[in-house]
Amino acid sequence: MNVGTHVSDDCVTEFNKLKLGKQYRYLTFKLNNDTNEIVVDHVGERDSTYAEFVSHLQNESRYAVYDYHAQTDDVPPRQVEKLVFIFWSPDANQPVKQKMSYAAGKEALKKKLNGLSKEIQANDPSEVEEAEMRKLVLN
Repeated sequence: MNVGTHVSDDCVTEFNKLKLGKQYRYLTFKLNNDTNEIVVDHVGERDSTYAEFVSHLQNESRYAVYDYHAQTDDVPPRQVEKLVFIFWSPDANQPVKQKMSYAAGKEALKKKLNGLSKEIQANDPSEVEEAEMRKLVLN
């Protein structure tokens, strides 16, 4: 963990609104390089789609939590809900120092967000496709 990385209190507040209040579908977080603080970047409203979420994962590293819901193929089917932590760190177009800063801050953020079920570290858009998310959640 990067000792100098601080997690904004807003990150925990908004996460609890997602987890306990079911107010959001997802949150993205970014590292403010000037203050070395992890802050809320984007809030996905409850009716947001998975495609909308993925569109917020651009060419820069981000942390995210997605409240993923899926139905199993069991008979009868059952509903599964998981809070998935995503560490998005695309391979292209990103300075090494920035990637290292995000990697170092990941554990600081995860430590503050109690109740995460699964984790994905993705470097390529194919790793955050909805089929991959569904597989992760249902296994």
